[in-house]
Amino acid sequence: MGNQLRFSSSFLPAIVLVFYGACALAADTSQSMTGLRPPAGQVCPRGSFVIGFDNESNILCSKTCGNYVLNDGEACDDGNTASGDGCSAMCQSETPATVKREEVIAPEPPPAPPASTVSALAQPVISKIKPSNIVFGSREVKVTISGTGFNSETTVLFDGTSYTPSVNQAGTELRVTLATRDLAMGRHAITVSNGSGMEVTKKKGLTVF
Repeated sequence: MGNQLRFSSSFLPAIVLVFYGACALAADTSQSMTGLRPPAGQVCPRGSFVIGFDNESNILCSKTCGNYVLNDGEACDDGNTASGDGCSAMCQSETPATVKREEVIAPEPPPAPPASTVSALAQPVISKIKPSNIVFGSREVKVTISGTGFNSETTVLFDGTSYTPSVNQAGTELRVTLATRDLAMGRHAITVSNGSGMEVTKKKGLTVF
């Protein structure tokens, strides 16, 4: 009987060692299961993504994408959660229409041609003179002549004196200050002439009353 007890006690360290080794092996095995495929039927809730596995190979879910890993449920993962760069905040592909682009600045339209480009061969036409009436004894009057065919060579002839008016870019308006202090009462003609010699006269250009 004593021998049997001594025999059993002699194997006690070995039994403890085997038991400890088995536990360690089991622990290593549980750790090595990380990364294995999850049991069938395990899925993350809608809007969440698989980010890893626990020691029992169960899936771990997260609602945050942007880890540069294309997890289940993600169509893309560019490492951030910003939308507008081709991959949305929910790691879904964005159509080209939703992606922000740099603002395209349209070129400015070319400026209108200067009055000098209006052909000097164009026949000038007077459509309106403003004002067309002044009070007798006025020293001068600022007149606007509207029409067509005016250019930088256009001159205004009034009461025997030639004036150089300002002209707009479209060649449709002349502005000139006329001396009127010596005018008699009545109607006075205004003549507009281009550099080519083509001209037009409005007989009732300015009336003094």
